[in-house]
Amino acid sequence: MEMQRSKSGGKSVLELESGTSIAQEIVTLIYDISGYPVMIWDHMGDLLAESGALGFGEKYKLSSDEHIGSLQMDTFCDYIEDIIFLGDARRGKIVIGSTTDTAKMLITMAAQLAVLLCRNCKAYQKLSHHMKEYETLFNLIPVQIWYKDMDNKIIRVNKQVEKDIGIPMQEFVGKSSQELFPSYSAKYYKDDLAVLESGQPKLGILEQINHASGEIRWIYTNKIPTTNCDGIVTGLVALVVDVTESKKMEKQMPIWAKIFESSGEAISVTDKENRFVAVNRAFSLATGYSSDEVIGREPSLLKSGCHDKIFYQNMWAAILQTGSWEGEIWEKRKDGVIYLKWLRIDQIKDEEGNLINYLARFTDMSEKKAAEERIHYLARHDALTGLANREVLGKQLAKDIERARHSGSGVGVISLNLDRFKNINDSLGHKVGDEVLKELADRLETCSKRTSLTARFGGDTFNFIVPKISQKEEIIKVIHEIMSALERPLLHGGFELIITASIGVSVYPDDGDTAEVLIRNADTAMHKVKDNGRNFYEFFEANMNEYASERLMLENNLRRALAKEEFVLFYQPQVDSKTETLIGVEALIRWIRPNSEIVPPGDFIPILEETGLIIPIGEWVLAEACRQHKEWIRKGLPPIPISVNISAIQFQEKGFLPMLSNIIKESGIEPGYLDLELTESVVMRQPEFVIKQLEFIKEMGINLSLDDFGTGFSSLSYLRYFPLDRLKIDQSFVRRLSTDSVNEAIIEAVVALGKSLKIKTIAEGVETKQELDFLRKLECDEIQGYYFSEPLPSDAFIRWFTSR
Repeated sequence: MEMQRSKSGGKSVLELESGTSIAQEIVTLIYDISGYPVMIWDHMGDLLAESGALGFGEKYKLSSDEHIGSLQMDTFCDYIEDIIFLGDARRGKIVIGSTTDTAKMLITMAAQLAVLLCRNCKAYQKLSHHMKEYETLFNLIPVQIWYKDMDNKIIRVNKQVEKDIGIPMQEFVGKSSQELFPSYSAKYYKDDLAVLESGQPKLGILEQINHASGEIRWIYTNKIPTTNCDGIVTGLVALVVDVTESKKMEKQMPIWAKIFESSGEAISVTDKENRFVAVNRAFSLATGYSSDEVIGREPSLLKSGCHDKIFYQNMWAAILQTGSWEGEIWEKRKDGVIYLKWLRIDQIKDEEGNLINYLARFTDMSEKKAAEERIHYLARHDALTGLANREVLGKQLAKDIERARHSGSGVGVISLNLDRFKNINDSLGHKVGDEVLKELADRLETCSKRTSLTARFGGDTFNFIVPKISQKEEIIKVIHEIMSALERPLLHGGFELIITASIGVSVYPDDGDTAEVLIRNADTAMHKVKDNGRNFYEFFEANMNEYASERLMLENNLRRALAKEEFVLFYQPQVDSKTETLIGVEALIRWIRPNSEIVPPGDFIPILEETGLIIPIGEWVLAEACRQHKEWIRKGLPPIPISVNISAIQFQEKGFLPMLSNIIKESGIEPGYLDLELTESVVMRQPEFVIKQLEFIKEMGINLSLDDFGTGFSSLSYLRYFPLDRLKIDQSFVRRLSTDSVNEAIIEAVVALGKSLKIKTIAEGVETKQELDFLRKLECDEIQGYYFSEPLPSDAFIRWFTSR
């Protein structure tokens, strides 16, 4: 192999400033890749370089044509040639001693490469450098790589192919699968042809191949089309992993898929001087440095400053002694952020054992470390509020009890449950509910310095530990601090929310000597407060356990009562105040136990609302009332208007309107004979929402009454927008008419308001002639109460009606 300078004595355009011949680089590269003889002349006809042309070179002083002739005669092969142009000027000629498609592809590539390199020698040097890097990676990567042309002939393979198949690399060149693997060639060709014709990759091919030894090997292949600069398919590259061992062990997980899916591992390659020569995309994503920013630099640019010299000395000592090192290391990203990663460094050596590269792989452990810390945090804290959870509550309380046992002091446990918090979730949504819980948690955690712990026990229940107490007054002081913290209104979405709570207290050692017992007894006391009207506190008493058991049994029985048909409706007549003629009835639910005991509504309706059972049972009440209305008509009674109470929870439920519409259709009741009674607390919770909801109900033809009017807080500015038909005066005002002049004034005002708004008024709880006469005098329109009739079962009501 030789190179000749131009006869003109000057540098050829195909030479570099350094004196190295571009032509020499090109012919060497082409010959090394293909094994074809190659010769290049400059525009003066001087031979610049040759490789593999049987020694023909400058020493024979042959002309261009003579060289070609000699090449043909001595190698007994055809040749092809191409002219090298730079702009419009002819700058040289290249000849390759072969006419295969591969040779045609190579000569075109060589001519274009020569032009490119002539235009920018530095670009050529860089390209050559990258090609060497590529060759290094090409032959070091533990994956078979096969390049094929459009005729399905093999152009080249890497060393992994030679290792896995047992055939030398050069023996693959120019051959087809039919020649190498006749038993499986049809399948290979079908897959190759599909890629070449469609221009689309074919991935995840699991197939067999025969080793040179005759052994059948399993391989996992991805076939990807190669294209030229115009996007035209020129062949394909096959990436192959030998998965025979995995197949034998029945681990049918394709290694190549695993490689592609393991995108979290960053990889870098440095030379033997430990300067970066290649990094992958995952490396750039993890460090913030692009490939161009690190190539040629040392990995020390990633140092965080967290490790001393001894750490790095020990690391390199391990690499030099054992060939590898792995462990945790803190390093620094481009943006200055220090992060933890798991790093492994391996030496890469050639066949002679000479060090050529270092291969580094690392995984960013920041997220894993953060996740571990988060898991540890969540194991001890409530995810929403950040307060201690029930596990920490139990452990801390046990510690405080143990200290109190030795010191002779007491420990208070406070259980707090927010009153009617479910209404906030139902009406404003769980997102607002969560925000309310977080804000309240902040208040509760800081409201008192006497507590050793504030915890969220779950839902809308919080617990407090008050250690080292000597008297109950110390706990009461903490309770007042807690209630003061809750008194401040919350503003959310334009709504002012007033939050109250029911609080139960237990004390060590009087109410228990373990954390579990004290928490349970505080919870029992809290539920007692709930049942007694909410928004207060109670200390635990021994008889509360019996009460708690009874309440739990009551709740369980309620859950079964609907299925067992233990609920019935009673009907209380409503009459015209002047004529005393029947104008309607109010449907009132009763629970008749299997032993014929009638449970008062006040004993079970609060539990229905608290447990959410009010939704299905409320639906049953509506359906049963409408059914009964139609049943009376079938028995010969005239159509009687019927009133049904609707709870706040039921009214705010998303499916309320569809459910109501469906009951109207199924029962066949005329909507005008149905009256829904809503309390002030319902209509004033979200006035804008309520107005729309009520308008939908009115459009259905249903009547609306405002129940218990005067007991809540109604805004008259909103009241005039509600499409109401009646105001119902609460019985608490009627029953004290003779003893309380204020009640008389309130009733008179309500009746006057009804007249001004053109809304009928009805008074409930009328039991005496005196009360009736007073209401008639005020011109109250309608009357309901024991004076005319108590609530009656259906059959008794029919008898009452027919006897009048």
